[in-house]
Amino acid sequence: MTGANALRAQLEEVDALISAHPLASQRIRAADAMVDECRSGDAAEIDEALVADGLPGVEELGRAHASGMWSWWRLHRRKMKLEKKIERS
Repeated sequence: MTGANALRAQLEEVDALISAHPLASQRIRAADAMVDECRSGDAAEIDEALVADGLPGVEELGRAHASGMWSWWRLHRRKMKLEKKIERS
């Protein structure tokens, strides 16, 4: 396997890890979108809307972000580094 092919294989692996990451789940993404759309800023009101739609509540969403942000950041940083290496090769 050539260097460029090895880098592409690593990039595919990182992309798969990003896709499988908890912060990439449909429920978390939908909840994030709903929070972004809420203009009130009232946590209780947002929590009610999330739960009514069957999405993670504010507390669960906060835990998911707090526990997953570091690994999410590391995966995306690794992806960017691999993309730059591929671009240079």
